[in-house]
Amino acid sequence: MWSPQQYISEGKSKGISDDILTNAIEQIEQVASGPLNLPGILSLNHLAQRTGISYPALRNIVNRTKADTYRKFSIRKRSGGRRFIYVPAPYLMHVQRWIHAHILVKVPVHQCSYAFKPESSIVKCASRHTGARWLIKMDVTGFFESISEIQVCRVFKQMGYQPIVAFELARITTLPVISTSPRANDNVWTVRQKNKKIPSYSSQILGYLPQGAPTSPLLSNLVMTEIDEEILSEAKKAGLTYTRYSDDLTFSTRQKEFGRNDARKFISKISRVLSISGFRPQHRKTHIIPPGSRKIVLGLQVDGDVPRLRREFKDNLRQHIYYLERYGPVEHANRRNFDTTWGLKSHIRGLIDFSKMVEKDYAEELLARYGKIEWPV
Repeated sequence: MWSPQQYISEGKSKGISDDILTNAIEQIEQVASGPLNLPGILSLNHLAQRTGISYPALRNIVNRTKADTYRKFSIRKRSGGRRFIYVPAPYLMHVQRWIHAHILVKVPVHQCSYAFKPESSIVKCASRHTGARWLIKMDVTGFFESISEIQVCRVFKQMGYQPIVAFELARITTLPVISTSPRANDNVWTVRQKNKKIPSYSSQILGYLPQGAPTSPLLSNLVMTEIDEEILSEAKKAGLTYTRYSDDLTFSTRQKEFGRNDARKFISKISRVLSISGFRPQHRKTHIIPPGSRKIVLGLQVDGDVPRLRREFKDNLRQHIYYLERYGPVEHANRRNFDTTWGLKSHIRGLIDFSKMVEKDYAEELLARYGKIEWPV
């Protein structure tokens, strides 16, 4: 429990002046006594003490002078191309998890945002669009990578943290960019003025949210708060329901008078809102689904009163169970090109668990059959 009196007493015992103690208390109470009860952070050194990570290590991260703060690898995307993942070094991962657990999870996100929240799910998100006549689906290109350290810094400032602390938190939660990056030739990402007060904090290129850091999902939601509100306002004017699940934007309506031209005009408005904020709509993933067409939101069918599993999904899962029963796990894993039977087992169990969130009775039936499979030891 935070106690200003105890803080003053301990500070005076260490010879700290009244002015410094008063200023420190004001900074702490600005966040600690607010409605979110966030932890006070007075400086980078204070953060080092709170997280148990050495001050020089944090200073190197903020200075962008350490080269091995992230491990990079890529995975193939189903839509083509590759997705780059950046895994923080263990000590940086520790600090980011502390920031996530003690700060970010306490800050509410916009009501239309459904991803990365413990109490939310794709089922809840899809439920907002059940029974729709018209459906509009949009996607943002390079969602995390489009969010700069400036936007992240603003988020921490809005929480009540002092500008220098907000800047340092933003540096700790964003990815440094090397000078050979294509971003170096993009005016949007080029730093225009050096940091005169703290020259060591200057950099040539703005950092951005890395996909792979534990802080990135919630920070992306918080950065999007004002944008979500603006999009919601436009959706209400058009008579549309709006949800966002990370970079997937979905709009729907049951109105009979809504038409394709209305949808096209609305897409142009939302594209403009996103572009002004630094996001690029992925036009090849923008779809208008009219009445009579099958409507899928986040992989779930929403034509009826409640979200349902897609027929293709159910057929695929039933086929897995059938071949496991007929040929056994080893032969089925080989036929489906799984590296190991344990990989196959984990994959199928994941599909069943997902099914249970959507159609419990269907999942229970397959889970019973799955439980009878004799898996190799």
